[in-house]
Amino acid sequence: MRTASIPRVAVRSFLAGFCFIVSVCAWGASALAQNPVYNPEQGSGGGRYQAPHTGILNGQFWTNFRYRYEYVDQANLPKNARASTIKNKTGIQSGFFHGFRAGVEGEFVLDLGPEDFNNTINGKTQYPVVADVQSAEVDQAYLESQNIPGVALLGGRYLENLDNQRYVGSVAWRQNDQTFDGAKATVTAFPGVTALYAYIGNVNRIFSDESPVGNIGSNVHLMHLESKEFSFGKIVAYTYLMDLYDLDPFSNASYGGFLKGKQPLGDKLGYNYRFEYARQTSYGNAPVNYDVNYVRVEQGLSSRGVTATLIYELLGSDNGVAAFQTPLATGHIFNGFADVFLVTPPTGLQDFYVDATYKVPKSTGPFSTFGGLLLEAQYHEFRSAVQGLDYGSEFDFYSYMPLRSGFYAQFKYANYQADEFFTDVQKVIFGLGYQY
Repeated sequence: MRTASIPRVAVRSFLAGFCFIVSVCAWGASALAQNPVYNPEQGSGGGRYQAPHTGILNGQFWTNFRYRYEYVDQANLPKNARASTIKNKTGIQSGFFHGFRAGVEGEFVLDLGPEDFNNTINGKTQYPVVADVQSAEVDQAYLESQNIPGVALLGGRYLENLDNQRYVGSVAWRQNDQTFDGAKATVTAFPGVTALYAYIGNVNRIFSDESPVGNIGSNVHLMHLESKEFSFGKIVAYTYLMDLYDLDPFSNASYGGFLKGKQPLGDKLGYNYRFEYARQTSYGNAPVNYDVNYVRVEQGLSSRGVTATLIYELLGSDNGVAAFQTPLATGHIFNGFADVFLVTPPTGLQDFYVDATYKVPKSTGPFSTFGGLLLEAQYHEFRSAVQGLDYGSEFDFYSYMPLRSGFYAQFKYANYQADEFFTDVQKVIFGLGYQY
């Protein structure tokens, strides 16, 4: 029988991180106390806390549509995938009523044209995988309370994107979002620091309710501490305990933190950086005991809408037996758009890559149509963490063009050239969407 208890080592690690951030933030507490920020929902600085009450009908409504065409050429399969799908996500959130508010969101995915792709449950294994399954699901349904000063409580089905989504994310690139059943508490009562605790009892994955792995029972504890922004950047410490009942090989515990910031180097030049380290071990009913490192180093320069970043990411391996894994992440963001490394090989992964982006400034005149256009290019060299394997390389390109009245267009290209891992993969993706 599985246990829901949290190991003592995890508690000690989280408390150590908490104490570290609080000690760094302590000097800002007195300044905050002397200059309190007035919050109209809480009353004046010397008044009694009042739970927000904006009126239950004073809420929010949102809807978005996205058409997606995805072509995949995978060298080891006889047929190429051609997936044409459309999604709609519509939700509503009430206003506050004596400190409470509720929200609900539905998501619908529909196939357009022939189903010439492997959606993971249709049995068409002669095609490459495009994990967009026709479905109609409740994405979110939650109740939130802000009746305790400095504490927001939420329970139900909710969407969570933590930091850069390396550990926990909604996988928004796919047509069906990943969401979670559970509860969370966000605490801002401590000066200069925000604390998050979240429990996840079920993972609603992107493969839909129709898939045997679409819903994963779990015993997940997320503990996250984030400092305010200092002159040298922001500090984050975290402990993530993931016991996935139907995916035991991916159950793990991760303890780590990072420093992220930006420094000016002149009037129009900035230096961006992120330094992250974590230690991951087996957890829950994981069949193999392992202990591995995670490292991410980002250093970049930005000027006049152009940003160039050099990135090194290590997903460690324990002697080729098991490797660092992030089963609840938005994996598409990392290690190439071709999605070859959504699951880390047992020999681990080293990703050396450069990322260059340019965003066209909004202006008037003949080129005003292109204002807001985002262009991004990446080049990756992939190697193993142990055994000296040269996995392959990948070139990626992405563009996003905002159009009028909430419409937008997307284009993505990925080309993975295999050496000692997997096979050649080429993807071409076009999307047209609307957001309200």
